[in-house]
Amino acid sequence: MKKKIKKNNWAPPKNAAEFFDPHYDDDFKAAHPFLFFLTVVAIIILVVIPPIACLCVIAGIGADINSLVELIVLIFGLVSSMGISIGICNVFMILYKQYLGHYVTIFSLLIGFLGGGGSILIFWLMNK
Repeated sequence: MKKKIKKNNWAPPKNAAEFFDPHYDDDFKAAHPFLFFLTVVAIIILVVIPPIACLCVIAGIGADINSLVELIVLIFGLVSSMGISIGICNVFMILYKQYLGHYVTIFSLLIGFLGGGGSILIFWLMNK
C-alpha cells in the first residue's frame, strides 16, 4: 500500500529555482508544441493586460501628467499592476507543473490590486 504524501501548495516547492531554467519546459514543448505556443501567447497577453488596463483607467479619469509626483504615481501603478500579471501567470503555470504556491499568488495579486488601485485612487482624487 502506497503512503499518500500530503503536498503543501502554500509555499514554493523546494525545486522552484529550476522552474526558471530555459530548458525546464523542453519535455512539455516536445510533447505539445502547439499547446506550448498557445500558452506562451496567453502568458504574454496576461502580462500586458493589467498595466494597459491601469493606464486606460487613469487616462479615462482625465489625468494629465504635469509633475514629477504624478509621473511617479503613474509608474508605481503600472509596475505594481504587474503583480496581477504575476499572480495570474502563476496559476496558469499549473499546466507546466511550475506552480510557485498560494503565497506567491496571493501576495502578487494583493500588490497588484492595492498598488494599481491606489494609483488610480490618487489620480481620481487629484482630478476630482
